[in-house]
Amino acid sequence: MRAEPALNVFAHLDLANARRLADASAQRYRAGTSLSPIDGMPIGIKDIIETADMPTAMGSEIYLGWQPRADAACVQAVRQGGGVPLGKTRSTEFAIGRATTTCNPHDGDRTPGGSSSGTAAGVASGMFSAGLGTQTQGSIVRPASFCGVVGYKPTWGALSLHGVHPVSASHDHLGVIADSLDSCWRLAWWIAQQASNPLRAGLSGRPGTALQPRPVHRLAVLRTCGYAELDDAELAVFESKLEAWRASGVDVVEPSQDAALAIFCAEAEKMGEASMDMVAHEMRWPYRSYVERSGPLVSEKIHSLLRRGEAVDRHRYAQLLQTRLALRERAQALGETYDAFVLPAASGVAPQGLDNTGSRTLLVYSSFLGLPACSLPLLQINSLPLGMQLMGFHNADYRLLCHAQWLMHGADAHRKPPGDRHGFVN
Repeated sequence: MRAEPALNVFAHLDLANARRLADASAQRYRAGTSLSPIDGMPIGIKDIIETADMPTAMGSEIYLGWQPRADAACVQAVRQGGGVPLGKTRSTEFAIGRATTTCNPHDGDRTPGGSSSGTAAGVASGMFSAGLGTQTQGSIVRPASFCGVVGYKPTWGALSLHGVHPVSASHDHLGVIADSLDSCWRLAWWIAQQASNPLRAGLSGRPGTALQPRPVHRLAVLRTCGYAELDDAELAVFESKLEAWRASGVDVVEPSQDAALAIFCAEAEKMGEASMDMVAHEMRWPYRSYVERSGPLVSEKIHSLLRRGEAVDRHRYAQLLQTRLALRERAQALGETYDAFVLPAASGVAPQGLDNTGSRTLLVYSSFLGLPACSLPLLQINSLPLGMQLMGFHNADYRLLCHAQWLMHGADAHRKPPGDRHGFVN
């Protein structure tokens, strides 16, 4: 925890209780009675997730010092499995408003990304193995990319959001940021066993906790105008990684090579505005009440989103729901041809300053469609990390992460002629 004063990862830290829980876990291991695959795992809990024994401030002055009476479903699952919560990791205001004071471990003058700022920075600095985060548009994948760790956003609805402060009912996801894909999967899988959504058991039916690397045969490049947000160096290392995968035998397909993929990429251009309209419309509860009762304590960003939401009528909202369903079906159809979509995990490396947590442009596609996605720490530009993003298919989370595991650890081992590895993290 020596880095904590400089990084400001925690909104609340309880090391005494964490040591007590860790000691109990060690005793169980010695006795051969460990509780789960996460028994003893140090875990950070994003501070919009309710904890009965720690305050939950939501990154907001409105909730400063607020003490919930019960644990969120995911926290209860962590406790049942013997996980060791260290404390509450900082979040942007209600996971969508003003930024936190958490710094990026790779460069203290840069953002760690929002909104799961503290979780990503805590994992990257080695304070804990894995942490709980949430994503409405880009808040797991982007901070994982900026901090050089693994981020995993499950299929929408796969993990219970009971006890997690809402932003948007149609977009909110609970997920994991961790030091490895294995840690991500173990934590998410265990929560799914204990607290899955009974209507959408996308993870709970999987047979085990170990990821089995699964060779990737075909990847679809989800290429949109969002790539223009990357500078030349950032785009070059992304393209070089695609070439390395091609050299290893993966068929990496561009939209120009597949008419169906080209149509989907063109339709993806519309998802950003559609997503923002849906989120803003759904934010009216409870944010309208916050503004009416505590207006000066609420950031202008949230005020602005509420004004946008008021302009979205029921007819427009119904159209958005139909659009999302049609695009999800088109994505699923491409799943018959491809193992996953690939694209950058952020619009470049972490920006300078803490106020700008980064663009959502390249993150919104998986959130709008509710498809699983992960950020893999495979690229580097001037010592700053940038993730490769894989987007999978509805309820095919295990398949996605097994493919990701192979790309992380197996693809280069099967490369054809060795090529230039400049810009990659080995």
